[in-house]
Amino acid sequence: MSLKLFLNGGTLFFEACGLVVITVSGVIALIRWFTAALPDIWRGSENPLQELRAAFGHQIVFALEFFIAADIIRSIEAPTFSELGKLGIIVIIRTVLHYSLR
Repeated sequence: MSLKLFLNGGTLFFEACGLVVITVSGVIALIRWFTAALPDIWRGSENPLQELRAAFGHQIVFALEFFIAADIIRSIEAPTFSELGKLGIIVIIRTVLHYSLR
């Protein structure tokens, strides 16, 4: 098995993991919103919505870690300045999201 094929497989795996995390956590957030937060919002309470946003935000940050891993693997084979710049921007965004959601 060639290195390029192995790296492409690893990239696809981590991108798929990130996609699964975002999709599943999005569905769970919607279910929680319909069952718990929405009735409380109708009564005038916004606390459940804030908790829901925080939980979903943490899951998005978790998914970003998979996408960063995929980008790191992608940049191993033949890193270009464009790829490294993209990776740097993603890491900065992830760091800002992580600290803003703490």
